[in-house]
Amino acid sequence: MAKWLAKANDDILSFCTCTSPLASGPGQLDCPWCGCGWLISCIDCRKPFVFAQVAEVDRTYQDIVRMDFKSRGYETDSETIENCALWMAEAVAELPMGEIVVYLDGCYFPIHQQGIEFEGDYAFHQLDRLPHAMALETKDALRNMLGDQSYWLDRERPDRQDDEE
Repeated sequence: MAKWLAKANDDILSFCTCTSPLASGPGQLDCPWCGCGWLISCIDCRKPFVFAQVAEVDRTYQDIVRMDFKSRGYETDSETIENCALWMAEAVAELPMGEIVVYLDGCYFPIHQQGIEFEGDYAFHQLDRLPHAMALETKDALRNMLGDQSYWLDRERPDRQDDEE
């Protein structure tokens, strides 16, 4: 049994129409504003959605990661699968079962978490509230903030800028 993420609902933005889909692991690229830095993808159809729920899955972390890589069209070695499985186990470890969560720049957060300050995979973030939560009240809030390239570039980590040179 593994604690994993599954699509919670179709609120705000959801292109996945699968029934009971599991979330894939993060697949964030160097363009997080496109959605890869703030949306979750379905492990089956690969289409994105906003909200996931922490659920118990009758599989091992390694089995789920292997399935995720296969659906992406990747062949990978057992060490990579093991490392990804360990990362995901750690990423969801503190999240209670049934919690609704969102993804932002390499981290999962409970939807109603406030006062968020962290160094993500791409940028530094300091937020009173998650834009995902604000979008429940103002639908365009999520795309207007996290879909805006300047939000990310203005907060880009200096070590990322050094890598690009």
